[in-house]
Amino acid sequence: MMQPSTAARTSTIPSYRPDIDGLRAIAVLAVLIHHLQGSWLPGGFVGVDIFFVISGYLITSLLYKDISNGQFSLRQFYKRRINRIAPALFCVIFVSSVAAAFLLSPTDLIRMAWNAVTAFVGFSNVYIWTEYGNYFSAGANEAPLLHTWSLGVEEQFYMIWPLLLYFGIKLTRRWTLPVLALLTLGAILLSDYATARYASASYYLLPTRFFELMMGAWLAIATPRLALSQAWLRHALRLLGLLMIGYSLFFIDKFTPFPGLFAVIPCAGTLLLIWAGINDSQPPLLASRPLVGLGLISYSLYLWHWPLIAYCNYLYLPTTGINAVLIVIVALLLSWLTWRYVETPFRRHQSQLSFGRVFSRRFVLPAAVLAGVSALYVGSHGLPQRFDQQVMAMEQNLATRPNELRSACHVPNALYATQPDPSCLLGATDKPVTGILIGDSFANHSTAMLDLMAKADGIALMDYTMDGCSPILDQYGADTSIYEQHCQARNQFVYDYLEKHHFDYVVLGSAWPDSDKIVPRIEESLRRIQKTGAKLIVIQTNEHIEHAATCPIRKEMFGLKTDCSVENVPTRQYWTQIRQDIPGIHFIDPNQAICNEQRCSPVLGQTLLYRDEFHLNNDGSRAIGERLLQEGITLLRPQQQVSLNQQ
Repeated sequence: MMQPSTAARTSTIPSYRPDIDGLRAIAVLAVLIHHLQGSWLPGGFVGVDIFFVISGYLITSLLYKDISNGQFSLRQFYKRRINRIAPALFCVIFVSSVAAAFLLSPTDLIRMAWNAVTAFVGFSNVYIWTEYGNYFSAGANEAPLLHTWSLGVEEQFYMIWPLLLYFGIKLTRRWTLPVLALLTLGAILLSDYATARYASASYYLLPTRFFELMMGAWLAIATPRLALSQAWLRHALRLLGLLMIGYSLFFIDKFTPFPGLFAVIPCAGTLLLIWAGINDSQPPLLASRPLVGLGLISYSLYLWHWPLIAYCNYLYLPTTGINAVLIVIVALLLSWLTWRYVETPFRRHQSQLSFGRVFSRRFVLPAAVLAGVSALYVGSHGLPQRFDQQVMAMEQNLATRPNELRSACHVPNALYATQPDPSCLLGATDKPVTGILIGDSFANHSTAMLDLMAKADGIALMDYTMDGCSPILDQYGADTSIYEQHCQARNQFVYDYLEKHHFDYVVLGSAWPDSDKIVPRIEESLRRIQKTGAKLIVIQTNEHIEHAATCPIRKEMFGLKTDCSVENVPTRQYWTQIRQDIPGIHFIDPNQAICNEQRCSPVLGQTLLYRDEFHLNNDGSRAIGERLLQEGITLLRPQQQVSLNQQ
């Protein structure tokens, strides 16, 4: 494949494409609407993927032109990137950090401090992945700088791509496009493989997002060969591209395995729209003045919109109706001001400063300011003097996480063939081990409660639990995810282990399914254990309470009149039938401490019970154990009937 002349290569790369700003407008609008109310646009988060393709295209167009003309300079490239990204980013992070001192609890202020620094230096995606996990989790929904994960991906791409492209062109010469296409295909397959196995990491990290930027990069280099002369073909490509993006916005949602193959749909749609606009003398709808205007401020709008929404989420303010209108107005105003007085001046004057001055004044100095503010927040333990002692006490409860305290015992992934760790004992640890605890994270968060109850009975239990893996045999059908397949293999290993070692007591805990369709599987599993001669003890699922871990704290912080409890609604009625079908099962129900006949509360006495809306913290689990012991309930002296909450 012959390389075109330098003139041919560069002439088809315009200095400005208004239709691309229109694409940016669609992307940022999609993200904004999705963040305001996910149900309005379930796949609005793919707006970020549109941005990735655009970035890959524009950055590679610039680099390819410079490399082809012999003008490639890393210093100039990074000077442009700093001038483009850093000023507005610093402005938003700094304002958000100041607001955090007035709004966030001590623990959340510390998290914000770390996020502020990592966001500015380009590693926000790594921090958010390790700190919050699932992008759609309730905790992440309140993180003011959550959205900066995408900037982390882009900035990491900018760190490696210029040199990769430079040496790639020098080494592969006329094979640049085929090699790039193969690398993109390989990156897609890697993303799909990793998404099925490591969902949270795949969402945030560069290796699984790399293909999105590479798709844009491929188009940038292929541009001279792809110019279209037929108007009908342009229209067809635009229509197909819009349909692909539209499909993604409305039919992809938070339950879709993403990125992986599903991310190819919006990325390919974006690619088609960019392709259709190459050398187009008749600007399409995307180049209309309203969309272009919004596209010009899209970077600032992306930066500003989320802190506003996140702080509303933090304060339990709805982001619908009049609040949504106000958020949009404020976000647009801040975005225009930032674009007009921060973004534009810094870009205009970039040629007047050397790389050294730009780097020191516009990156190192702002980073030092943010590091200083963050050090104040972290060093003071989150400025706890802002609130009374009860806030700090509940924050300390919240910090006691059973999955971290017992990390050697609670398997966080599908290491299903590992033996139980002998150090993972509960109860009377000076006695021989006669019992074992199996189940998922709900079993794990019950360990402090079980430790007290087993001690009262003189029993030593082994903790042998695994995240996201209910101890129900064959609960998944043929169409299962990789993790579910590993869970099934793990369960088979556990049940074989129980049959081989013959424990006196087997304690099962889980987020038991709501549907009674699972009853045959549960009964099959319980009967198989019962055949080993073990006494069955079932821990029932504690009540789900929305904002259970945060509502009590914020109620104390801001003196709110909020009722953090929820109605006690009967659930999982199938346990009554199972009790009749399989006599001799002992039931331990934490809801006897959490609920009365009318309401279920996330606080017991002065102790915060939960670490999120589903799981208990370790202090809460122990407080529940103490309450049940006061009522005379132990592992061997369980309640005599299934509690009201479960009938």
